[in-house]
Amino acid sequence: MIARYKGKKYELKGKKCILADIKESDLPNFTEWFSDPEFYELMATDFSNLDMKKEKKWFGDTKKEKDIVTFGIQVKEKGKNKVIGSVSLKNIDHFNDKALFGLAVADKKYWGKGIGTEATKLVVDFGFKVLKLNSIYLFVHYKNKAAQKVYEKAGFKKEGLLREHVRHNIPSKKEFDDAYYMNILKKDWKK
Repeated sequence: MIARYKGKKYELKGKKCILADIKESDLPNFTEWFSDPEFYELMATDFSNLDMKKEKKWFGDTKKEKDIVTFGIQVKEKGKNKVIGSVSLKNIDHFNDKALFGLAVADKKYWGKGIGTEATKLVVDFGFKVLKLNSIYLFVHYKNKAAQKVYEKAGFKKEGLLREHVRHNIPSKKEFDDAYYMNILKKDWKK
């Protein structure tokens, strides 16, 4: 269970999804999803050698970290909640009241259904209202137009293009890709 921050457990509910715990039993799905080249090509992280050992290490490490809250994105399927991805605020900095946002709707059959937008809005609202942040920022691969659209619908603004900011996700290549820096401020958040 990692949908916790400073010892308190959180669950966020929307119309299309629920944001709640990721369980260790969900990890094989993440390993499969994140190993899909179509998925990791759009991310700013290399998932090409992901395996269960690495995923379990991430899970254990995340439970110990104090500056992160990670939710499993759950949808109803056949009467049960099914985890289809994750969303998080990490590098939570209460001195500067800011955090880094991350989203992965990892199960491709749920792409384009508005779930990413709703999950983003739920976590941004949580960040501003519960964590009392002033700024939430993210980096998004310049090719990931769908993610950019999700973030813009949730109120994020492009504030800059970071040239050659991420390594191209083909491990054999030593090339770099651009990424956008996007941000949303509490004063701009629609209450």
